[in-house]
Amino acid sequence: MEVSRSMKDIQWLRHRVGQFLCVGFDGLTVPSHVNDLLTTHHVGNIILFSRNVSTTEQLIQLNQELQTIAKQGGQELPLTISADQENGVVRRLPADIPGLPGNMALGATGNAQWALKSGQLTAQLLRHVGINFNLAPVLDVNNNAKNPVIGVRSFADTPDMVADFGEKFIQGLQSQGVIACGKHFPGHGDTTVDSHLQLPTINHGRPRLERVELVPFRRAIEAGVDALMTAHVVFPAIEPKPIAATLSRRVLTDLLRQELGFNGLIITDCLEMNAVANTVGVGRGAVMALQAGADMVLVSHRLDRQLDALASIVQAVETGELSQDRIDDAYQRVANLKKARLTSNRRVRPWAQLIEETRTLQHDLAEHAVTKLRWESPLPPSVRRVAVLVDERVPVMVAAGDNHSPVLLADALQAVRPDLHSTVFRFPETLQQVRTDDLLAQLRQYDFVLIGINGGENKDYLEFVHQVHAQSILNVTLLLRSPYDAHLVPQSTNLLALYENTPWMAEAAVAAMFGGTADGALPVRIP
Repeated sequence: MEVSRSMKDIQWLRHRVGQFLCVGFDGLTVPSHVNDLLTTHHVGNIILFSRNVSTTEQLIQLNQELQTIAKQGGQELPLTISADQENGVVRRLPADIPGLPGNMALGATGNAQWALKSGQLTAQLLRHVGINFNLAPVLDVNNNAKNPVIGVRSFADTPDMVADFGEKFIQGLQSQGVIACGKHFPGHGDTTVDSHLQLPTINHGRPRLERVELVPFRRAIEAGVDALMTAHVVFPAIEPKPIAATLSRRVLTDLLRQELGFNGLIITDCLEMNAVANTVGVGRGAVMALQAGADMVLVSHRLDRQLDALASIVQAVETGELSQDRIDDAYQRVANLKKARLTSNRRVRPWAQLIEETRTLQHDLAEHAVTKLRWESPLPPSVRRVAVLVDERVPVMVAAGDNHSPVLLADALQAVRPDLHSTVFRFPETLQQVRTDDLLAQLRQYDFVLIGINGGENKDYLEFVHQVHAQSILNVTLLLRSPYDAHLVPQSTNLLALYENTPWMAEAAVAAMFGGTADGALPVRIP
């Protein structure tokens, strides 16, 4: 009898611990090991990435299958199925659903009501495909132009503006029944290191953190945000030990819970990021995060690390390292959030109507976001032949993945001005085949040159662009990835900021070049 009760207790504990774990996997269908995680371990939370997404129909089927497996396996509450649908460069919805401009493009509109509308439509799209937990918005204040991981994922470089837009986006998501998650607490905006790769440190004192980094999070808490995601960043002013905020009780419990009064769900950023995996390790990190005050730990990729996290948490409870009170508290927060957001049946709008409304919002946001930084040489109406310069040596933001398209600008020209004839020159390939003087002579045969800037890694390309700018060749330069790249092209007379290399922003920029709306204003200061 004792053995049976002991076995039952162990099973109960494992099932409870499974609700603390959020896991990811490869593939467009449910792998057998995920089936086992959902049924044997009662893992209660899934995260999806682009690797899991093909079409709308496929994504709906995947999410329905995940929920069915969990229910048939004995889980009483639905799974949270999450994704990083920040919009812009970080998006997970399939390509057959219209995309929306991301945070910095929203900031460029200067109107936080656009963020509310974007949040509402994003939530409705997510709900249609079965995603109920959006790991957005980013609430980091991007006040460091060299930040490699946040950048245009932030709304702005001022705390009040980030707070205004973040609050509206949160309201939009939650008003439509989708869990919103502000990130990355207590701030990831002033780093020059990507925590996917290393452990960053923000050395500012507490007064500065109060004035800048913490402002958007305070506002989000006051607005009733459902969840907050932790940052794998060291904050010596709060936690003297050289550990990530994710693992710090001083950050998650003393500051976030007690000082700021946050009563919602705390979820970690992925524990497989090098800032944790290469320091304390995933299993140990899961235990430390729960001890610190987290309620859900994210392990996005490898099964062995997911099983390590589960086993480590169970062992920590059995040895008393994790108290029963802490386990009960975390479990209750997960369960309460699921009951509040996932158990009601909301009316689903007609899909065709939702898609059309999204397309309209995409267009309106894009034209109000495109920003003319300089516009000294307008294009004459007679232009017909366009040379398009494309830099193919593009820096990759880990969170966004490799979303570079060499035909982005040519496609945008075709969509907006099908009467134009464009020729694409790809770099560095073109410079390897044609002498610089000969190439400049070729470009003079075109009515104007359209130049895309994708960062500063390709020095030879930038040097050639500088030569084009120095010639009497009519040109327009587009900052495709970041407005901070403006310093790379100081001689450009026609310079537009797009904030993201997406088709809708490229088309809005082309339209603006020929007299269309470009109402955007920089939401950040350019050094």
